[in-house]
Amino acid sequence: MRSRIGLFFMSLLLSATLLSGQELLLQDGDVVVTLGNSITELGESPAGYVNLMRKALAVLYPERHIYFVNAGISGHKATDMAERFQRDVLDHQPDWVTISVGVNDVWHGFLAKERNRPDLSAVPLPLFREKVIEMVRSAQAHKIRVALFTTTVIKENLASPENLALALYNRALREIAKKEKCLLVDQDAAFRAALAPLQKTGMSDMGALTCDGVHMLPTGDELMAKTALTALGVPRQRLEEGRGVIAAAVSRELEGLENSLARYAETNAETGVPCEGEKRVVFYGSSSVDMWNLAKDFPGVPILNRGIGGESTHQFWLRYRQDAAALKPYGMIFFCGSLNDMWPDKRMHMAETRANIARVARMAAGQGIKVAIGAIMPVNDYIPGKDEMLATHPVDRIQELNRWIEKLCAENGYEYVDFYTAVADSAGKLRREYTHDGMHCNPAGYAAWKPLVTNILKKWQVIP
Repeated sequence: MRSRIGLFFMSLLLSATLLSGQELLLQDGDVVVTLGNSITELGESPAGYVNLMRKALAVLYPERHIYFVNAGISGHKATDMAERFQRDVLDHQPDWVTISVGVNDVWHGFLAKERNRPDLSAVPLPLFREKVIEMVRSAQAHKIRVALFTTTVIKENLASPENLALALYNRALREIAKKEKCLLVDQDAAFRAALAPLQKTGMSDMGALTCDGVHMLPTGDELMAKTALTALGVPRQRLEEGRGVIAAAVSRELEGLENSLARYAETNAETGVPCEGEKRVVFYGSSSVDMWNLAKDFPGVPILNRGIGGESTHQFWLRYRQDAAALKPYGMIFFCGSLNDMWPDKRMHMAETRANIARVARMAAGQGIKVAIGAIMPVNDYIPGKDEMLATHPVDRIQELNRWIEKLCAENGYEYVDFYTAVADSAGKLRREYTHDGMHCNPAGYAAWKPLVTNILKKWQVIP
């Protein structure tokens, strides 16, 4: 992976046409929402295009904290994105939004015929244009700058009927970008340039940039990141200086993910899928879950502990499929403990945290899994030498996030588990008698939480 990412940034240096003196368009503290479909959602993986951009900018501009909030949802088209634009873009109050749209708007029309899928349909070009303009103008009305992507391909044969149909949509995107004064990120031109030398009779529809003609291989993600970074003004000199460090940062995250997935891989295999009639519950989260002796507190209850200490909400999303969905649970209790996202080394924005929590819950609910989300627990500074706890995890920020989690639950039919109030004192801090370190609960704290979990298990009729 290190050599592959290194080659990517070398190719970026060779292909960049921007002058080395061009200024980066992203400023310190900027929040960028990446709106899109499954290509964008999967771009959150360690070598995905969204995360590659995040890592590159963190390495090349360490003095600037630039945050990426992934708003990709599989299967979405211009109509879907416009419908959720308020919730997934405007409500985050970002400085930038990247809009990657068009592939499904065309592809779904072909899939409907090929796979006899009457539930799928294309978005007609006039409606597509209308919805994209609506999103662009809505963002600009809120002082949000727009980077409008042209599409990637549908099949690597550039003469495929799908790509011929896409040409009209890409022409519309270019016209919109020019007329509405958006930054154009021409992914279509980049993919065509990369695939043009490979064109031949009988060529495969996949394998160079995509795994299935649409979704990205690492090479495709690299090309997408390269195209976006150059459009945003990353100069050659910065890329040359940071090439090796960027590769190392991506490799470290990949290694960390592999370690996280290895933690429960054997146990998951032994556990298998539920027996008929079994109402299994996965308790999913960080160290506060990891340290809870669930077998002791809930003997005989099919509740599986899948907590890993130190993980961020980004990491929860990355291992969700293996450590939650694949176990086919009846319900999932999702608890982030004291929220590792808040530690400065994570370089995360609360908008990222909210998006990740909502994404994990949405995926579970979409798979028919009952969802409960725990409130972020308080910390305290009562222990000598632990003054930094409140500096990084302030009471007002935790309370604000918990109000958001409670609202998310109410709006989506999830259960809200108030782990915060159960252990907080009158100052909103973790009660002295409930902790040994100011950040984690001791047995007395877990005893205060036990009735909350019991209530959820009873409500879901997991226990009588």
